[in-house]
Amino acid sequence: MRVVVIQPPYAHSPEAAEASFQFLLRQLAECSPDLDLILLPEYANAPSAWPDAESLRAFAASHTEPLLAAAVNAARRCQAIVAVNFACPDAAGNWRNTTRVLDWHGNVAGEYFKQHLTWGERQLQMDDSYVTDATPPAVIEVDGLRLAFLICYDCYFDEYVANLARLRPDLVLISAFQRGERPEVLETQVQNCAFHCNAFAVRASYSMGTNAATGGHSMVASPEGRLLAKFGQETGRLECELGIPTRKHMRSNTFGGKPIDNFQFIEQGRTPWAYRPAGPMTVRNDLQLPYPRICAHRGFNTIASENSLPAFGAAIALGAEEIEFDIHLSKDGTVVSCHDDVLERVSDGSGRIADHPFAELREMDFGSKHSARFQGLRLPTMEQILAKFARHCIFNVHVKDQPTPELSRELVTKAAALLHRHDCAEHAYFMGSPAIHRLALELCPEIHRCMGYDGTDQIVTNAIEYKCHKVQLFKPYFDQRCIDRAHAHGILCNVFWSDEPEEARRFLQMGIDCILTNDYLQIARALKRY
Repeated sequence: MRVVVIQPPYAHSPEAAEASFQFLLRQLAECSPDLDLILLPEYANAPSAWPDAESLRAFAASHTEPLLAAAVNAARRCQAIVAVNFACPDAAGNWRNTTRVLDWHGNVAGEYFKQHLTWGERQLQMDDSYVTDATPPAVIEVDGLRLAFLICYDCYFDEYVANLARLRPDLVLISAFQRGERPEVLETQVQNCAFHCNAFAVRASYSMGTNAATGGHSMVASPEGRLLAKFGQETGRLECELGIPTRKHMRSNTFGGKPIDNFQFIEQGRTPWAYRPAGPMTVRNDLQLPYPRICAHRGFNTIASENSLPAFGAAIALGAEEIEFDIHLSKDGTVVSCHDDVLERVSDGSGRIADHPFAELREMDFGSKHSARFQGLRLPTMEQILAKFARHCIFNVHVKDQPTPELSRELVTKAAALLHRHDCAEHAYFMGSPAIHRLALELCPEIHRCMGYDGTDQIVTNAIEYKCHKVQLFKPYFDQRCIDRAHAHGILCNVFWSDEPEEARRFLQMGIDCILTNDYLQIARALKRY
């Protein structure tokens, strides 16, 4: 199989974009008929840095038709697969960074949308609404070949490359800018991609100029991770013979072992429970997840025991954006989830949680007080909750004041450490009293804070003093002025609580951002209609 990569000169200003674009069209027209695959670089219809979305879209819109026409002509003339990356609107008018694959008849075989958008692309209003869809990476099959894709920034995410690898592509096509990246990093990325995917990796970019120290370097790597061809800062066409494109690298299964497919060699040792929480069950972090939200207070506690794994699991399975749980310290310093500081209401135990070591607490029944069906349910630790539901939702962690300031300090310290251990620091916030937030601001300022109601009308004032991101208002002790004042200071508003759909709708109309509820499903249904 013979592939060609087109590397045009980069347009260092929008005024130079036309010359770069015309160069690319000439190179497409000159591709020889003995080629099997042609790859173009990123934003082939807008090859420059643009000051705003309007100028990018204007240039791209006027150059898309001639670009696609040239790509179709090249596919038909060379009887080759052509992969062209460009900026274009979808059917709804959302502009996306798109790689389109044409078969050798010039027909569209499929499209891939960039998964990881840079900060600059978001400033240019490129659409990324699709990136949270729970879908695997795109693999497009053309003429018996399995094609996978990376676009520029995608190359930095090894988790995504590992997901590509399991789909067993034959070629990974990389359209890129990466104008500020060093050549050795670009080579490492392409070789790593080829090796881990056990596929040929083909990269197309732009020359940044003869003496440029970054960018450029279109290249091709083999499944062994060897570079077969590289282009430096040259301009024009880089051609490379791959041989059999479906070839897979076989290597010894440990030293001296029998030959094994390189993908299987890596896959057989994978321990995903030790990796960062990932996959379709994860949600965006607390800054990214949109409002308004519904928070399942102590889990879905109308159907299962409050602050229990079944209550949390039911709420998350039904789509709760947040769950709330309360934490205390046992006598021996274990962080446990329970609302009360005493045991009588929620268990068959007695006395204070702080007076019992965890081993004793774990022998108590925390289910029967809710229903005989939950008899024998055990008290969960904060670690168990995070280990089971890490990044499945946002955690509203109510840090309860402990019997002494020293114990409160220990609780805040341990809770923050657990959030970091389970990679949930960006998916959680501490809710509590001014005393708790004084400690949190000192010990773990990176964890978001939510000021709780302390029996006074100073909740917003306290939130401002302790640099809280949110307040948790307590009905009926707030009014519209309180909400408006919080919002004026950039502080979001939770409300505790509502189990009545009409009341919940009124709270939203007042500007409440998150409603805590004990009856998650009823409120979720009502607010979905709202």
